[in-house]
Amino acid sequence: MFKNILVPVDGSDQSLQSAKVAADLAIKNNGKIHLLYVIRLYAFEYKGMEGKTEIPGGAIEIGQSIMEKIRRIIENDGIEITSEIVYGNPAEVIIKTSRDSFDLIVMGSRGLGGLKGVLLGSVSNQVSHYASCPVLLTRLGKEENKIINEIVSAV
Repeated sequence: MFKNILVPVDGSDQSLQSAKVAADLAIKNNGKIHLLYVIRLYAFEYKGMEGKTEIPGGAIEIGQSIMEKIRRIIENDGIEITSEIVYGNPAEVIIKTSRDSFDLIVMGSRGLGGLKGVLLGSVSNQVSHYASCPVLLTRLGKEENKIINEIVSAV
């Protein structure tokens, strides 16, 4: 059912939880996982820099470190894992990447709420609304993890 699983990661506990859930699904479905780390580009708007962007220092190394940590945690399950680092708006990159033959996106939800969520929108909210494949959002917490484990066990 879910053979090709996209797992966006950002180093948070939520993304690690998502990778573990994705690994369980991949094992049960003889699938593979693609880890995606998105480096957000920051645009500077001052004289001489109009329209130019700058990559935050050390961003690639941070992404590589995060993916290696996750790989070490789930790799011993014998799952095929690929990974990539991409630049851009996280929600847009995840949505675009998901069109490349992925059956499922598994990602964390930090649960932005209130005014901040309305004004900014969350990456997981945007992805869940616009992705071309199903999206499984994970949350940390006893009750949420119990529900996630039940879903994974049922698949």
